Amino acid sequence: MPRKQRASSIAEAAAAMGIMLPLIFIVIFTVIEITQAYLIRECLAQGARSAARQMAIAYGQDNQIKESRSLQNKLVFDNIRITNIINSSQQFDNPKWNVTGYPPTVTVTVSYTSGKNGLPAFPNTDPLNLASKLTLSAKSVYRVE
Repeated sequence: MPRKQRASSIAEAAAAMGIMLPLIFIVIFTVIEITQAYLIRECLAQGARSAARQMAIAYGQDNQIKESRSLQNKLVFDNIRITNIINSSQQFDNPKWNVTGYPPTVTVTVSYTSGKNGLPAFPNTDPLNLASKLTLSAKSVYRVE
């Protein structure tokens, strides 16, 4: 292969890599961030399921829990923590009770709002300023016992 052809091949390869490498890094970064959002969402779902179950059991023992947020916090919400995902009882919305329906149920919703309640900012590298608007949440319905 002549020397000019080799030099132009190297220049073309360098130009292609200059375009492709940033695109590859963007794809990898996006996949990592989407995976992290999915994991946060699944942990929230786990926390909501646990809270709904404990709330239903507590209602079976003392139906005053339905009306008292402080009792709900003390018996249920204060006991549910997932590091850097559920850090505070304030992340739980007031439970929705349907004790007259069949079957009677309680619905618990928990939210992850980036940078609030001691939570880390997500996404951590935030060139589009999405963290200020990002809220992930999960809801769980459990039969009251």
